[in-house]
Amino acid sequence: MFRRARELLHQFEQIPVINHALDRHYSKEFAHATNVNWFKGVYPDFATASADAPASKPLGYDNDAPASADMYRFRMQAISPCDYPVAFWLNRLMQPNQALLDFGGHVGVLYYALQKYLNFPEPFEWRIYDVPAVTREGRRFAAENGNPPHLSFVDDLGQSGELDWVLFSGSLQYVEESLSSIVARLPSRPTHLLINMLPVHPRESYVTLQNISTAFCPYRIYGAEDLLEEIKELKGEVVDQWRNDDKECVIPYHSDHSLNHYRGMLVRLDPLH
Repeated sequence: MFRRARELLHQFEQIPVINHALDRHYSKEFAHATNVNWFKGVYPDFATASADAPASKPLGYDNDAPASADMYRFRMQAISPCDYPVAFWLNRLMQPNQALLDFGGHVGVLYYALQKYLNFPEPFEWRIYDVPAVTREGRRFAAENGNPPHLSFVDDLGQSGELDWVLFSGSLQYVEESLSSIVARLPSRPTHLLINMLPVHPRESYVTLQNISTAFCPYRIYGAEDLLEEIKELKGEVVDQWRNDDKECVIPYHSDHSLNHYRGMLVRLDPLH
């Protein structure tokens, strides 16, 4: 009975005039909500999503609001269920004298959490690339915590050095640049791409708008075929794939574009000759 009532409510919400009214009401709440992780709308590209962002908060993580750089500190205390595939593959494959670029790694959240679970080989370099406001806070936090020996920060992607790994942990969706373009800009070709917590739609690519509490962010949803096409363009082999069932992207009044899980994969890149 409850399921039938829910289906009827969903059908009612899809009536165009009702859907439009509900969406307008939600947009007003979305503009001012704090302490939330909300999504709104479906857009063809970053520019359209950005143009529709309310003026009540900054756009993106690179802003002077301290809270944007302070986010996710709770995730340093222990890894989440969605982090276990990353821990598994690093533990299995990382070797001494390797370097990993944590693309969009914030202040080093995952590095600090993984220290409690993994024994990093010696030597091993964990380099973080992020927006300037976050990188500044990352360096400050590292100095406050004794400058962990494996950890460093990169201001320019082109200066990230020789790399064996590139990690995209919940970060690829925040950049307009494609995966293949990012890899092409690196000064060296990595052996492995470790992609995790990526929103992937089974049929199409699009952009939504996220309220991260401190700012609004255009947020890319990859179409499954588009993602595989980029990996093919990179001459990559998908070694493993998994679901992040503890992650979801609910876009109110856009049920066909909402996701009840995210995806992850390990990709091995063929060396270019």
